[in-house]
Amino acid sequence: MKQAPYDVVIVGAGITGLALGLALHQGGLRVRVLEHAPLARFVPEPGFDSRIYALSRSSQAFLQQVGGWEQQDASRLQPILGMEIWGDRQGRLQFGAAQHSHRAGSPRAAPQAQGTIVEAGAMLEGLLRVMRVEAPDLVQVPETVLAVEHEPAGLLLRLQRGAPLRCALLVAADGVGSPVRAHMGVSATFKAYDHQALVANYRTSGPHGGLARQWFSAGEVLALLPLPGNHVSLVWSARKAHARRLLEKTPAQRMAAIEGVIGPSVEAGPEALAAPQLLEELTTPQGFDLRLMRPDTLVLPRFALVGDAAHGVHPMAGQGLNLGLQDAATLATVLLHRGWGPDCGDWSLLRRYARARQEPIALMQGLTDGLYRLFDSEQWGLPLWRNWGMNRVNQWGWLKNRLMAHANTGSQ
Repeated sequence: MKQAPYDVVIVGAGITGLALGLALHQGGLRVRVLEHAPLARFVPEPGFDSRIYALSRSSQAFLQQVGGWEQQDASRLQPILGMEIWGDRQGRLQFGAAQHSHRAGSPRAAPQAQGTIVEAGAMLEGLLRVMRVEAPDLVQVPETVLAVEHEPAGLLLRLQRGAPLRCALLVAADGVGSPVRAHMGVSATFKAYDHQALVANYRTSGPHGGLARQWFSAGEVLALLPLPGNHVSLVWSARKAHARRLLEKTPAQRMAAIEGVIGPSVEAGPEALAAPQLLEELTTPQGFDLRLMRPDTLVLPRFALVGDAAHGVHPMAGQGLNLGLQDAATLATVLLHRGWGPDCGDWSLLRRYARARQEPIALMQGLTDGLYRLFDSEQWGLPLWRNWGMNRVNQWGWLKNRLMAHANTGSQ
């Protein structure tokens, strides 16, 4: 006897894939999520998970919609109250709380959070808690797709361990190297950056004010993101040779190297908000290679890409997961509002999803890749021009407000 077909099968039970699966399940669809490895429970660490994300308000709203947001420990969430970006020639760009004067006696309204810093493990665990209550059979692990076959009314998935599954729509949410994308014959273009991202957490000498700080220096990008209490998360996009040297240093030597980059910002003006001094390295730094990835298409008949399987971006803007969650939110909306008639693999629905996501993805990839190229070049006069541009944009409040609104609506 044939098993009744699923409306949607999602491959990849990461944050994006699981959030999409819950949204579709809650909307009444028959959904299965496949994951190649067992799902481990998140055990909070005193020094915070080294894998953290800066989540936009629209991404937070989607997680609230599926129920995963409220399942997290609020004491481990850190609102982003503002941003401060430093160029390599006294350029400066400020958003939110960072752009307001701190003169004594001047009245100032409480700043609105521009986003929230969230631990990756805690976010995934929040979604898993919802799943265990609402849909304990949603995820099938450990499982791997070996082959995909087209049938008249859908797809047949041949699995490594379980019985074959039939579905109207297959969704790849299995990462930037997506095996399912390869199974479906979708090729991708990769562009390797000569950078590694170093991530680690630090205890600081004082409060960070909820500010996310970023420095462009010598073709590299160093960010300090606020964590609860006097803690920050480092994300340093360093040239590979430099990254290797940093990983070989002692914690004290690494902290000195970081202070060497951020120190000059203290002298850049009377309203500069100096970053607190680093006191202790709490997690062993990890290094990740960086690359840009563009697939040839986001959709095929009965097939769609979401999350890192759909795009790879430079982390300097912290928008990779936000793009993925908005992929999931958009696809869920399209499928759950399809009306009577078409099944979830209908080509017109998938094209609607692709049209909605192509521009936001292209804009974010273009922005991050363009900034990488801009600050990686030392051609005559370019450093002065790029820093002059930062200072000009910093004077245009209307433009900064548009940029923040664009980021917080998920670029839709």
